[in-house]
Amino acid sequence: MEKEDLTGKVVVAMSGGVDSSVAALLLSEAGFDCVGVSMQVWDYRNHGGCSNRATCCAPSDFADARSVANDIGIPYYVFDFEEKFHDKVIARFLDTYAGGETPNPCVDCNNDVKFRELRNRAVTLGCRSVATGHYVKLESRPDGFHVFRGKDDKKDQSYFLYGLKQDELSKTLFPLGELSKVEVREIAKAAGIKTADKPESQDICFVSGTIDDFVGERLGTRRKPGAFRLKDGQKVGEHDGIHRFTVGQRKGLGLSGYDAPLYVLEIDPVKGDVYVGYKSELEVPGFEVRELNWVHPALVGGGPAEEMLVHVQVRHKHRGVPAKVFVRDGVANVSFVDEWTSPAPGQAAVFYDPENRELLGGGRIVGKSGRPQSLKLFEAA
Repeated sequence: MEKEDLTGKVVVAMSGGVDSSVAALLLSEAGFDCVGVSMQVWDYRNHGGCSNRATCCAPSDFADARSVANDIGIPYYVFDFEEKFHDKVIARFLDTYAGGETPNPCVDCNNDVKFRELRNRAVTLGCRSVATGHYVKLESRPDGFHVFRGKDDKKDQSYFLYGLKQDELSKTLFPLGELSKVEVREIAKAAGIKTADKPESQDICFVSGTIDDFVGERLGTRRKPGAFRLKDGQKVGEHDGIHRFTVGQRKGLGLSGYDAPLYVLEIDPVKGDVYVGYKSELEVPGFEVRELNWVHPALVGGGPAEEMLVHVQVRHKHRGVPAKVFVRDGVANVSFVDEWTSPAPGQAAVFYDPENRELLGGGRIVGKSGRPQSLKLFEAA
């Protein structure tokens, strides 16, 4: 697949932060006809958030983005995506917690809002392509498009982009892939961009307080209080909602008096029980991944035809561990090779090549309903 002609208009997603500001600057300086766009997805002021905390869709963010666009000399618009964002991100976020699993709203936002809804709106502005400030590298080769981790390992965001399709990549630009965060701030300062020293945004942009409070308030009667139990069923305490916990969690359990720290092992969304135990009890030989999307051109359409060695990353801050993956009937069976990590149902599992640089694809870690909620395991070969 050949790269689309990107010499025409390009929509640059501008959040009001330094990354998207520099992305717009670099493309404009390279001769692209840029249009700056901010997405109104969640107005925290109207949803019980505090007015003095920088987060998603704050008026100051839009003001910063508009100011930068004006300085660069490009038009700027704000699109209202709040309804779509609620349906595709917030609703799934709450449903996943209510089901005893751990959501990843940044993946849903990128897959279903930034690169789908924004692209659809871009067409109305006569734009064929979309650009963002993600730290990720994109290469066009004869066989298709290849996605790699960004130069800055601490800022790499390829984990969130496993849902992109080849045709979407053909109309996408990532100007920051070859830059570090330090270099981006230096470019911004040299250009006099007002967001040069702006602090990083928080992980979940639409939560202005704690996740526990945000989710608990909105779940209402769907909150599931229950008991802490050991694997043998012995009750060792109580909690006020399963949404407060994720598999592998150690902090915040409020359980003491044991030989070693306790971790969340399993969650039962029906009874509201949270099973806890020692770290060694978290170890599993492997897990399943569904809702797969393969990014690498050779894997598009079904994934590897036989067992393949990969690096699998199961959290944003996780750097991945070696694993073997085998796909059967649209489900990826993942088995650890020489070290293990703790996968949490609902989170994204993202596959990279054995060198841990090229994005291959990814999907959702599978849990199973009933008692107890746990990873759906398979017998490792």
